Amino acid sequence: MMTAETSENLLTIKAYAKINLYLDVISRYPDGYHQIVSVMQSVSLHDLLEISEAPYPVIDVHCTAGGLSGATNLAYRAALELREQTGVRAGARISIKKNIPIAAGLAGGSADAAATLFGLDRLWGLNLSNDYLKEIATRIGADVPFCLIGGTMLAEGKGELLESLTPVPDISLVIATPPVPVSTAEVYRQFDEASPTTLGKKDEILSALREGDVGSIAGSLNNLLEYVVLKRYPAVLEAKDRALASGALAVLMSGSGPSVFALCGDEATALEVAQAMRLHDSSFFVEVVKPVRAGVELV
Repeated sequence: MMTAETSENLLTIKAYAKINLYLDVISRYPDGYHQIVSVMQSVSLHDLLEISEAPYPVIDVHCTAGGLSGATNLAYRAALELREQTGVRAGARISIKKNIPIAAGLAGGSADAAATLFGLDRLWGLNLSNDYLKEIATRIGADVPFCLIGGTMLAEGKGELLESLTPVPDISLVIATPPVPVSTAEVYRQFDEASPTTLGKKDEILSALREGDVGSIAGSLNNLLEYVVLKRYPAVLEAKDRALASGALAVLMSGSGPSVFALCGDEATALEVAQAMRLHDSSFFVEVVKPVRAGVELV
């Protein structure tokens, strides 16, 4: 769900990261995108955006991560798309404090784009419907519609066909991101070459979510892209193995990697797993997180 309240001329917004509890790849569309079946989950790890009006019709995006300021940022594209679709000519300043690792399978860029749509809709007084905002989000990127709404959702098609699911219980998770660059485009190219058999296990994860049993959810985690990534990026496999050896119930790669998340029975175990991951490799990004029921949220 999208939550809102209004501030005068400055909005501060949390843009939550995403993990994939389940990811199956069905086929490839002619435009290069892939048909997927995924269960996506928002988690408490977030970027922080401050959005304010500019006295001139220019979009100014500043990001704390080097190289992601200006027109290269997906938030910039989101602002331009919103202006184009609505005819607004107002300007905006968008400042992003980056906490979500970049190109990590956690939809950080998509989350920032979603938060930008969410914030500018309010800042510019557009009052667009959720459906229309979601339609604009679809034009920006495959994960942006989910990041706009968030929670626990089944995503199909290119990721734009969304259905709310039974929320994940209040479990503890550990996200660990090895410092290895993984190109989503390259992963899908290699996936297409390998052409592995689809998982076809959607009903298992949906049933586990309905039951709300943590053990069943842990046993239903699947990501077909691991077929490609674990063979080519040993650091991802090592991260999974270390988290499992440290007490996690299950560990899965999120998206196209390199991040993995460990589902833990309780917070104490999560803290132990996180410590083990840091000791394993101090260059890993490691964070203990919880599921959240929004994609973006005003502070």
